Amino acid sequence: MALLAAAALSINAHAAPERVGDFTLIDDTGKAHQLSKYAFNKAVVIVSQASGCSMNQENIARYKQLRTNWDHRGVSFLMLNSSVDDERADIRAEEAVWNYDFPIMDDDAQLVANALGVTQAGQVVVVDPVRMNILYRGPMPGQWARAPLGQTLEAIVADGADSRQMDTVTVDMEEAEGCALDFPVADQYVAEAPDYETEIAPILIERCVGCHVEGGIGPFAMNSHMMIQGWSPMIREVIMTNRMPPMQVDPAVKSFKNSGNIPTEERQKLIHWINAGSPRD
Repeated sequence: MALLAAAALSINAHAAPERVGDFTLIDDTGKAHQLSKYAFNKAVVIVSQASGCSMNQENIARYKQLRTNWDHRGVSFLMLNSSVDDERADIRAEEAVWNYDFPIMDDDAQLVANALGVTQAGQVVVVDPVRMNILYRGPMPGQWARAPLGQTLEAIVADGADSRQMDTVTVDMEEAEGCALDFPVADQYVAEAPDYETEIAPILIERCVGCHVEGGIGPFAMNSHMMIQGWSPMIREVIMTNRMPPMQVDPAVKSFKNSGNIPTEERQKLIHWINAGSPRD
């Protein structure tokens, strides 16, 4: 009974599912993955990964078994590397040694990890790519079929399943060797949001205002804080999906003079400022 009570305390279900916005990331092979493009599936399983994480390495067979059991039932599988210590080359090297055989998305700005609530490598997140609801966040258990992970997958693939009627199940997990993730930028901006006048406005002027002016080709003019604040959810979405600015090229592959890429530091400032409510002061 004591063990059952302890297990119950380690699992938290929310009254309504948490949500995540759409995003696009490039994987270790250079392929782009946009969450909404997986809407032909009933669920997407995302495994947080980091080079040297013992939990990832020990669970490789379980990941592949899970995929074998579920990929024909409308579930896709991805990995997410959000480690500040890993470059694209490190991700490729880890894959070459351990043969995860999963696309490993490179979350260099850590913005997707923040949105998914990922706190460490080895964590598994289940998302409904249609409703953008987070249904499970927790470990990869040994007996996954009878654990909350398997129960969540069974529930979402069932006939007539509606993730809006499901809860986000969060299961506590212990940290394993090499699996810790640090989020220095997020911690910095939680303590103090970026300043609009000195940090945000200069980025918008440099990257966006050339098109977003009165009579310009942008659909709205960035001519006031109120206007930017009102459009901030859309701004966040187009940045997270790499739709804006246009003409972005994966910097790990090629770069050119007039590329529309926004530097990682600027993307982080913009998204964390919007997440803080787009404050004026």
